[in-house]
Amino acid sequence: MSLSLIPLAGAQVASVYVDLGNNQLQATSPDAFGHYWNNLTQEQPSGLSNLVADDGWGTGISLSLTGTIAFNPYGVATSGSEQPDLAALGGLAVAQATRDWIVVTGSQVVNVTLGNLPPDGTYRLSLFASRDSDQRRVTQYTVTGLTTATQLLQTSGTGIGINPQPNANRSGLAVFDNLLPTAAGSLVISVRRNEGDAGYLGAIRLELMNAANFPPAATAVRTAGSGRVGSPLVGRYLYSDRENDPEGASTCFWERAATVSSTPVRVSESNSGVLSYVPSASDQGAFYRFGVIPKASVGRAEGSVVYSPWSGPIVSAGTFTSFHIGSSYTQWANMPQQLKNLSASRGVPVATGWQVTSGRDSRYHWENGLSGSIGAGTYSRHELQSGSWDAVVLQPYNTEWQSWQINQILDYGKRFYGLAEPNGAQFYLYAAWPSRSQSLSVQTSINAAFETIRSSISVGGSRPALIIPAGEAFRVVIQEAANGYLKSFNINHSMDRESLYLDELHQTDLGAYVSALTHYATIMKRSPVGLPPQALDAYFYNDNPVSFSPTLAARIQELVWWVVANYPNSGVSESVSKPVDPLTPPPETTPPPVYASHSGTTVDPSLLKLAFGASADGITAAAENLPHVIAPTVSGKIEIEYVINPEAETQQVSFTPEWSADLVQWTKTQPASTVITRTNQTVRISWPYSSSWRFMRVYVSKQ
Repeated sequence: MSLSLIPLAGAQVASVYVDLGNNQLQATSPDAFGHYWNNLTQEQPSGLSNLVADDGWGTGISLSLTGTIAFNPYGVATSGSEQPDLAALGGLAVAQATRDWIVVTGSQVVNVTLGNLPPDGTYRLSLFASRDSDQRRVTQYTVTGLTTATQLLQTSGTGIGINPQPNANRSGLAVFDNLLPTAAGSLVISVRRNEGDAGYLGAIRLELMNAANFPPAATAVRTAGSGRVGSPLVGRYLYSDRENDPEGASTCFWERAATVSSTPVRVSESNSGVLSYVPSASDQGAFYRFGVIPKASVGRAEGSVVYSPWSGPIVSAGTFTSFHIGSSYTQWANMPQQLKNLSASRGVPVATGWQVTSGRDSRYHWENGLSGSIGAGTYSRHELQSGSWDAVVLQPYNTEWQSWQINQILDYGKRFYGLAEPNGAQFYLYAAWPSRSQSLSVQTSINAAFETIRSSISVGGSRPALIIPAGEAFRVVIQEAANGYLKSFNINHSMDRESLYLDELHQTDLGAYVSALTHYATIMKRSPVGLPPQALDAYFYNDNPVSFSPTLAARIQELVWWVVANYPNSGVSESVSKPVDPLTPPPETTPPPVYASHSGTTVDPSLLKLAFGASADGITAAAENLPHVIAPTVSGKIEIEYVINPEAETQQVSFTPEWSADLVQWTKTQPASTVITRTNQTVRISWPYSSSWRFMRVYVSKQ
């Protein structure tokens, strides 16, 4: 859909502020002067499509970077100015902007292009950079529009600042006056090293010195849909214009490409507000994106083209699709991916999506489901309206079933159901379990509460909501363990309720496997008996593969199927008797290793830097955070440790340990008695020194 942002009629731009540097040190908006900032970081290194003015309204001006780009983080000993001179810098005197920078070395050149400027405007550019060093460093800036001008700026050197940073620039600026853009509306800032070993650019102020008409802008360009052949993809964007010029016939189009780095092909285009595209069989396997060229009906007519991120690949028409909304019960053990993996083991393709944020309730998910802040995934309210999902799973927060908060889930559950069910999806509630300190008997109250929620939100719908009885399955497994029936099936002959809780609320790997099996049995309407004894771990966002005793897994699968088949309103109704515990358990078998195959595996320095954090040079990964051998805390063990960059988790980077006996074949199957622990961002893995698997690596990938 297209939405409009309406600024003050006739408003003009005073200034545009840009902070270039690391994402951990972004200029806040508004700042102490009331100005709004644009932050260009390693998260969007190619640029920004719609710069906001200092009053917060969009301008339609674009900023792009080309060349060898290094985003240098703020460091205690290597920062820029922490005390910028207000009298000299004015609005640029914001410490978050003056501390960090992009850096060029050697003969490198970075070009910063300001595009889509009103060509009838006259501009002033103020450029700032600072580095705390006694080495004299000078940066050369060349600005090219209708004319070309060059200036030098000393960014560091003995005595150019004040204590406690006497060697950091705090007041010097490179100022370019009376700049005229090209006829196409562009100014290019070329950044080079002039003296010393590096050149820098930390902050930009662009000022319009006369009245001019600004172009329209498209922001929040996104797509929704499962990406399945025959199911609609839907685009969405926000339209704005600085002078309140109304939207005209904006061009909306879809592109596909074999890979996200290959040349795209435009497959659909509309100037009449058509935002959807239905992939055909010829699109299968391709990636796709949505693009908008915003157009105003009066004033300056056309803005810059803006694209959604790439999505894909397009899956076959026979693929089952499910979308999941929830908090940590859904996110930590990655229930969508577990459902996908379990189904794939039986040759049934599943495509999944999610909107997840740990520690948040249904109200939060609803209010942020169009364009708000979410932890990971895509916007649920846009997705559910696309009509391309077969199943929608809502996980209420762990307190919403209780009497003091149930009215909230009755309200927001009804809203989500009202979007999903009319658009063709079967709606499910992912039912919870008691906390570790509560009695198992509390599960009866939880089940009753979920039935109340299910029946209430289903009123008026053609397909009532169903329940994924994960809590009930969890209770049955715990009871079987307490009765001793599962002990002989467990590989270390020790299993109780405590071993199934990671903490007060969350499940361990095995407990999460119970929930994953329950999802599979309920949604796919098939017995989970015979599924692989493998899963993903339940530790935050790691998604490491874990394995269980095959006989234990088989017994749990039987119990889960018995629960689902007999649970009211699971949608599964079969005559299944509770499995009888055999007098003699079947013999233990060791599963064969699953060997890893990574086609075209390469070392990607930028991905390593994202995964493990940047080193002091801002270019390579921090060596101390990479996987390395440490002194074992238990004799006879091999222990490996690595540190995860927090930013990697927000960008869905996965870390998969793999083992080898010969450095040729690598397996994801963990050696017996492997222990994986995590403390904050530090992961430690240990396994017996006597194991044949003597080598380990961590395979890093980004979704």
